[in-house]
Amino acid sequence: MSHINPNSENEPLNRSLLTGGDFVTNEPIDLTNCDKEPIHIPGMIQPNGVLLAARRTPTGKIVQCSRNSGDLLGRTPDELLGTPLVDLIGQEVMMDLVKRDLNAVASSDLQYLKLLIEVDGLPVRFTAVAHESEGLLILELELETDDNAEGSEDFHWIRNFFVKLKQTSNRYAASQVAAEQVKEILGYDRVMIYEFDKEWNGKVVAEAKKPELEPFLGHHYPASDIPKQARALYLRNWLRTIVDVDYTPVEIVPTVQPLTGRPLNLSLSVLRSVSPMHIEYLKNMGVYATVTISLIHDGRLWGMITCHHYSPKYVTHRIRNLCNFLGAFFSNELYQRQQLDEYQAELRLRTEASRIAKIFTANSSPFHVVEDLYASENRLLQMMSASGAAVSYNDKLLLFGDTPAPGQVRELAGWMGGKAKNYAHQTSRLSLEFSPAAAYKAKASGALYVALSPGQQNYIIWFRPEVLQVVDWAGDPAKAVIQEDDGIRLSPRKSFEKWRQVVQGTALEWKTEELNALIELRAVVDNQTKSDLQRAEEQALQNSRMLRQNEQRYLQLMEYSPVAFFTITDRHIVYCNEQAAKLLGEADKEELIGLDFLPFVLEESREPMRRLLLQLEKDASALVSGSQAFVNVNCEQLQLDITLAAVSHSGRPSIMLIARQAAGTEEQQTEYISITDQLSSYMTTDPLTDLPNRRAFEERIEQDWLAAPENGASPIALLEIDIDDFRAYNAVHGLQGGDLCIQSVAQVLDLFGRQYEASVSRFGGGTFMLRLDGEHAERAEDLAEQLREGVLGLQMSRDEGRGGDYVTVSIGGTVMRPTPEHRFTHFIAQADRAMMKAKREGKNRVVFLKE
Repeated sequence: MSHINPNSENEPLNRSLLTGGDFVTNEPIDLTNCDKEPIHIPGMIQPNGVLLAARRTPTGKIVQCSRNSGDLLGRTPDELLGTPLVDLIGQEVMMDLVKRDLNAVASSDLQYLKLLIEVDGLPVRFTAVAHESEGLLILELELETDDNAEGSEDFHWIRNFFVKLKQTSNRYAASQVAAEQVKEILGYDRVMIYEFDKEWNGKVVAEAKKPELEPFLGHHYPASDIPKQARALYLRNWLRTIVDVDYTPVEIVPTVQPLTGRPLNLSLSVLRSVSPMHIEYLKNMGVYATVTISLIHDGRLWGMITCHHYSPKYVTHRIRNLCNFLGAFFSNELYQRQQLDEYQAELRLRTEASRIAKIFTANSSPFHVVEDLYASENRLLQMMSASGAAVSYNDKLLLFGDTPAPGQVRELAGWMGGKAKNYAHQTSRLSLEFSPAAAYKAKASGALYVALSPGQQNYIIWFRPEVLQVVDWAGDPAKAVIQEDDGIRLSPRKSFEKWRQVVQGTALEWKTEELNALIELRAVVDNQTKSDLQRAEEQALQNSRMLRQNEQRYLQLMEYSPVAFFTITDRHIVYCNEQAAKLLGEADKEELIGLDFLPFVLEESREPMRRLLLQLEKDASALVSGSQAFVNVNCEQLQLDITLAAVSHSGRPSIMLIARQAAGTEEQQTEYISITDQLSSYMTTDPLTDLPNRRAFEERIEQDWLAAPENGASPIALLEIDIDDFRAYNAVHGLQGGDLCIQSVAQVLDLFGRQYEASVSRFGGGTFMLRLDGEHAERAEDLAEQLREGVLGLQMSRDEGRGGDYVTVSIGGTVMRPTPEHRFTHFIAQADRAMMKAKREGKNRVVFLKE
């Protein structure tokens, strides 16, 4: 097969040389200092190839070579050193090498060549890999083997690998498939997928092996098995192979590199000799040959495919390259799956967290908050997979599930509050970090804290019980002492039989998606003062009015439309127009009211339609269109084009359905499209101001956030604008007066915002959100002040009997660049916190919070 670039769907391979640093020591190497062993400059290679180092000139004077050159090239080092490389490989190949950019940083791919070299008078084929090392051209040659299957099975292997991987349901099943496929390709005795934890200990998560071999699946390996400089080299060479652990290393002569005065840097070498400590480690395992494939994402080594064979075995470059390519694909596939799984889990958790947050923000009475918390106990615990939770609210401590005693909880809250960053703190080893927790570690070895008020007097703590973690190590990592004639030394352990360790005082780790869900709850922090609760009530009132206004728009659209309209609540028709009755063959539309809608759907399509109705009632998403078979009251089959939308009817989640005969006239089709467009517009705009509504605004910012490049994204500014004391204004001027106030403020925001190419949305009640992009984001504070003065300049009197007391707004702002570290909801929450700070500081002012 052709040489595949394994990085085609990933970041460039880090091909920079490993140099100096801490990886040098003059002391004898054992397990106490093996992480300092200079394995990148061993001065030797493995004997299955020959290494040549030449100057980067058109002739390429050879200045170093491996001592086995006579065996493979028919020329001893004395015969090669000082001679032109061009004489060995030919003018055409030499010119090709000179023209190539072999700089280690610039070139992330292995540079392959096919060579025909005369050896003892006969032409011999070699496969060569070229790279540059500290100013020298390095050429590593291996004899080409007779591979009759050259490329014939590669497509079959690749297709099988892709298909089987895509068919798996989770990352562990995918890992098992990868292990089995790599074993089949290599013909090795054992292939393991190995993942690192945060401390660089490894765990075998998948294994394919010969039946008679002892299983290593589930075994853990200490970080010392692969020291840090070895991990650094695995980042540079994605695939490494050892043909025979009993090999005799081949010396590079002369030892010193002429340009640096140091040993030749073999960081990027495919033939580099292996550390004697690693050879001893493999021999202790009974392993004779290995292939190791690095699993890398975002420049981080997160795992390895480790292949063991119990007799010497050579793997051709073609097979190595194929496995390298499949390993890179596997790594990218697993990362994408993990991202998708975490995103879906986070979406679910954030929805649950939002529901919990609404208990605090939607209730004006502390009694109702407590009442709703007790009613939501299961949701509160299940959301974080917790066995217990404590909620401190309004000077009351509520305990749910299995928790420490109240006094212990309050003491713990003080400690966690002191540790909190951005109102949150978590640990999965509580008693090891907070010694008083040892008294209740069985109930609470894990704790997750989030504050619900600026002073942190209101908070939630979730608890997880102690989980006695049984870790199966591949041999006791501590037993590595060897008695020798000249004393003792630490060496790789000789026994790899299962050695079991019991870890105490820890709980299951808090997942990233669980921690991200806290964003929804941290938004509660600034909503616990009396004025905040009043604002929540104001918004609830205004949102109720917005729902009614939307209903009126929909009803007007339905009543006078030439297209059939239905409103469906709990599967029953609660409203329809004359066109709808006519479409279903009913003379009086009132006869349809109250009927179950599903019997009008053709029987074989009822179940999909029922699921779709339920989905839309739960999720007010975009319009859904399609073609569907119906039956009318006379049991005549109809083929209808339909569009469905989630709406509210009489305060309840409902579905609006518009329909027309699929084979209608061109005029009917035009009317149907026009009504569909109008309905779509209604779903994304506010009925009072015709500004984009909150859902449309957030969907747009989320799309732009996700589409932003990881580096160099343009800044975005958000301004949250809230009418001060709007509830009191409504009480004085009535709801219609409140509507006029909202419309006037919206006009000011729209007028000033256009000068900055801003997008404005009404979020509900007297709250608006304004967005600025790019260079305009840098002037957000100027615009905010103009908006504040502009609203004040309207001189809308709060109280008709008092002059000079005019409607004002509080504005909170923030500027951020989209990054993968934060979701867009964090951005919106930051603007909300800034606006609440402006309220607390006296209203009618602008406050910006820096990230």
